[in-house]
Amino acid sequence: MINWWQNVNVPLMYLAGWAASAGVLAALLLIIRLLKYGTAPPPAPPSTPDYGLLRSVSMVGDLAFAREVRDRLRSNGVRATLATGPDGMVRILVFADELDRARRLINS
Repeated sequence: MINWWQNVNVPLMYLAGWAASAGVLAALLLIIRLLKYGTAPPPAPPSTPDYGLLRSVSMVGDLAFAREVRDRLRSNGVRATLATGPDGMVRILVFADELDRARRLINS
């Protein structure tokens, strides 16, 4: 036996009402999310430059003097290089395992 309500078509108006209310709910959720969280701020630049495995042993303002210090370190067997930072200062960089030795050579 088949009941009459199993064969009756549902009017399209009921489906449109559900779809419209779901769309309004989705729009409200999106607006609330944007108001609460907004867009992510850009990441802040690092406070100190990152040179990976290298450490800054000294900072000088003169490139010629930095080259002299680097050459002195190299002549004593310390691997050294130069980098200019965003502040315009020239950094003398060495590997972390040679940092103490490089500081002793610079201070002597």
